[in-house]
Amino acid sequence: MGENGNLELLRLVGEALYGDRWQAPIAVDLGVSDRAVRYWLSKATPCPDDTGSRLLEIVARKRDALAHLEEQVRSRTVNSGATS
Repeated sequence: MGENGNLELLRLVGEALYGDRWQAPIAVDLGVSDRAVRYWLSKATPCPDDTGSRLLEIVARKRDALAHLEEQVRSRTVNSGATS
């Protein structure tokens, strides 16, 4: 995927996971500084070639964490007698 595709994915994933203030949290997930993310977005420095695959790993981790959370909420809701 090219530079622009990686930047589009970076923005898409960042906003989906963290909302309007996504740059610092996605930087933490990527293991880089928020300054690096801002440089990539401004095209001052190139976005790494592996950004897409790293974002996919982040999305998969978050999905798994949310699935686990859903199971916990569901079991507590069912155990308390509440229905959906």
